[in-house]
Amino acid sequence: MDPLHPRAIALTAFRLLESIYDKPFAIDYGAGGKVVPALAESVEQIDATTYDMKLRQGVRFHDGTEMTARDVAFTFGAERMLDDDAPGYRMGQRTLPLLESVEAIDDYTVRFRTKAPDPAFLKRWASYGTGIVSRDAYEAVGDFEAWARNPVATGPYKVREVKENDYVVLEAHDDYWGGRPPLKSIKFQMVPELSARIAGLRAGDYDIITTVSPDQIGVIEDNEGFAVVGGDNMHFRTMVYDVKNNPLLADVKLRQAMNLAIDRELIVETIWGGRISVPRCHQHAGYGPLYDSSRPTPAYDPDKARALLAESSYKGELIPFKTVGSYYTAELATTQVLAEMWKTVGINVDIQVMENWGQVLGEEPRGVNNSSDGTYFPDPLASLWTRWGETGSWQGRGFWSNAEFNALGQTLTTSLDPQERRDAFQKMLDIWCWTDPPGTVLHSLGEFFGKRADIDWEPTATALLDFRPGAISFD
Repeated sequence: MDPLHPRAIALTAFRLLESIYDKPFAIDYGAGGKVVPALAESVEQIDATTYDMKLRQGVRFHDGTEMTARDVAFTFGAERMLDDDAPGYRMGQRTLPLLESVEAIDDYTVRFRTKAPDPAFLKRWASYGTGIVSRDAYEAVGDFEAWARNPVATGPYKVREVKENDYVVLEAHDDYWGGRPPLKSIKFQMVPELSARIAGLRAGDYDIITTVSPDQIGVIEDNEGFAVVGGDNMHFRTMVYDVKNNPLLADVKLRQAMNLAIDRELIVETIWGGRISVPRCHQHAGYGPLYDSSRPTPAYDPDKARALLAESSYKGELIPFKTVGSYYTAELATTQVLAEMWKTVGINVDIQVMENWGQVLGEEPRGVNNSSDGTYFPDPLASLWTRWGETGSWQGRGFWSNAEFNALGQTLTTSLDPQERRDAFQKMLDIWCWTDPPGTVLHSLGEFFGKRADIDWEPTATALLDFRPGAISFD
């Protein structure tokens, strides 16, 4: 599947696509989030908004042809990404919002121009949506849907077979520039029920299974020959409030009270067995100098919550709480716990289990819903701003807006001064976490994986499945 496809914008797709696509750069989380060369070897900044990217020579696509600047320019150019009717326009606005133009200077040099200075320029090229594709293969297919089912890229594995809503089989790309892939083939099998995934792991049908709930970790680890890996990562498990369309939630004191009524540490200890953590608001230590380690985790203060409610316009009305119930690990259990915590201080919600996300997000009346915010490169531009900013998911859907937050976001997006960016980001957190909260962060988006104990493998810091050379081995 092409990473620009609308169905690819989900964690399940990210895991699969990581094996198919390579990006110009990568993030070495073992080295403190350092940006390292991948398909590109270096970037020279010509002026404040112009960058020349030097490509690695000798990289082969899945069809054996060589990757050149022509392919890179096409990947991010008008036809595929920059034009507003291009299939990748939405992804481009998410990952490369400042990109203005791209051109091939010679066979191995690509020139990028941005609309404004970009403090996260290098990191963006290690993010989701920046995988390089073959221009000739793309144009030969001529149909985006057909291309998405059998893309030609440069990653360690290439697509061999796809059965829609069932499985995808990849096979090793033997000419992979990063060395021979460690696996001959990989089958990604869709198995919605956790019990079936665990049974398949025990039976030897699967070698690694995803999204193990905390209460099932012991079930797997109590069986000799199996183990569970994963836990904390750079993603955030969040809640969303429809501030603009629900008159009850328009009252900031109600939202503040809701956030104060949540005992996040209790959720982590009881539901997650203490295996994950509560972040210091919507930030991660991987952000480096932008991170404020002195900022406290979100407060739990039910007495203050009750006092705020007494000052608010809220009179005990039911607030819709829509959920699909099973998208996130322990989603329904968390939803029920939150409802009880809110009820304890006098806030009443009506849990409505919906069939799909379209019903959660699209059907009125809206109120509260579960969500998550991914972080696919270590900077708040990859998460807080992408999800909650002026052109982000929630402002775009009309849930919330804040003029000061948006102005600070422009500084975060374009300032090359590290201190100025840090100050802007921390002020944005003040707004998001307390002054005008459009939701809240609950805890890290814990992700656990069951596996055969003889497989030496762990998920990445962004909960992706990495099966590149050196990332997996067998005892």
